[in-house]
Amino acid sequence: KGARPSFARQVLSFTPGMAKPPIFERLASSGQGHVFDHWEALSDDERAALERQIDEIDSSIGFDKLKSTLLGALKAHEEQRKGTIEGPPQEWVGFADGSDIAAEQRWERLGLDLVAQNACAACVLAGGMGTRLGSAFPKGMLGAPEVGEKFLPSGKSLFQVYSERILTMQRRAREHAGLTDQPTIWFLVMTGEATHKLITDFFERHAFFGLKQEQVIFFQQAMMPCFAEDGSVLMETKGKIATSPDGNAGIYPALRRSGTLDRLKAAGVRWVQVFSVDNVLVRVADPVWYGYCQESNADVVVKTVPKRNWSEAVGVVTLRGGVPGVIEYSEIGDERAQETLPSGQLKYNAANICLQAYSLDFLCGPAQDFPTIWHIARKAIPTVDGKVPGIKLEGFIFDVFEAAKIFRLLQVDRSAEFSAIKNASDSGKPDTPQTALESISRLHRSWLRAVGISIPADDEKGGGPTCEVSPLLSFRGEGLEGFPRKVDPSADPIVVQ
Repeated sequence: KGARPSFARQVLSFTPGMAKPPIFERLASSGQGHVFDHWEALSDDERAALERQIDEIDSSIGFDKLKSTLLGALKAHEEQRKGTIEGPPQEWVGFADGSDIAAEQRWERLGLDLVAQNACAACVLAGGMGTRLGSAFPKGMLGAPEVGEKFLPSGKSLFQVYSERILTMQRRAREHAGLTDQPTIWFLVMTGEATHKLITDFFERHAFFGLKQEQVIFFQQAMMPCFAEDGSVLMETKGKIATSPDGNAGIYPALRRSGTLDRLKAAGVRWVQVFSVDNVLVRVADPVWYGYCQESNADVVVKTVPKRNWSEAVGVVTLRGGVPGVIEYSEIGDERAQETLPSGQLKYNAANICLQAYSLDFLCGPAQDFPTIWHIARKAIPTVDGKVPGIKLEGFIFDVFEAAKIFRLLQVDRSAEFSAIKNASDSGKPDTPQTALESISRLHRSWLRAVGISIPADDEKGGGPTCEVSPLLSFRGEGLEGFPRKVDPSADPIVVQ
């Protein structure tokens, strides 16, 4: 991976009236010379910004490879991927859904040992804006006062909830191991070009929600140019290339490029759990998951949930040609989706919910060596000439799974660990802040009932009073035995903190 000559450094010497430097010919020879069509009309600041953007794109993928990258993605899109598709072997699957309490307790003890040894990290994929939620803020800020729309009764944001779950797990590990000092779980936050400053400022404004500033690491995913069908990059303005985020697979090069992997290695971290920012029920820094990773000695462990039914439009974890990966519902097809095992369960039943854990060795090695598989999305792209048909390229986080020598699944309870927020509450679509609030309320009502609080039974649709238990009090329903006398079961909302 030798260093490429910097385009920006070559451009710096150019001034209007001078003969074009070599960079112009290099861009032209790769079909991208039009990037400088308006160079002489740009201000000094605009030129400097374009120079930086060129350098960033060149260092991440290389301008000379852009057309071939797009053509390769287009060809792959048109071709059916080969290889027999099978469900994952049962011996690859662990169960943390309440069906094997002894195993869960064993993994939890092992995971708490690892946390106590400062061997664990958690990473949130937070690069996206909340545009589909009708918000001009990053999704992780949902619920914060400055966003405007309240989410949880406590007024906490998703970022605060996730941070407090880490604080609770650090406390539990300290108590478990009898430590004097609090252990550290590193909290990694992957941002994007549009969200980085908003997110870092948000954490600073809220004093990192009780975490130590040095344990929170922000790193930024890269941007990919947007293309015309012929492979030429589109220009958003006369001095700016149109770009879009490189997808959640951007985590792998971004961890290396930012120096985060080196920091984790120096700190003795062994396991990294990665989750999407929009899953309000995610068990951040789950000790059961860390323990299962350690016991199985896996490179990658993916949490899954059973499909609601065969027709649920969700990607599933499978084997293709003997290697693990995720196949989208549209590729499986109705006939295959209905196939069952002798037990009567669906053969393709491991729904992917974007919860994946990795050994640090895997992230530092195979994940870096694995070439990104680019997927295409045809969109209307805003350009200097107005909106035009174009192509965005993005990588999927799960494509790298095939590089794992030891790959395992951990089946969990959907009602306890997964409720996504994808759409606005008034959109008429599923997976909204309102449905997520209902999910967390159902779960937390069950926790309170389990310790003797007489909350009325849920109605036929699973509804009941809004309920929120602070993450600082309980991670998965534990430690609430002393609260029955402090809770008014007739209240709505019921807030325990």
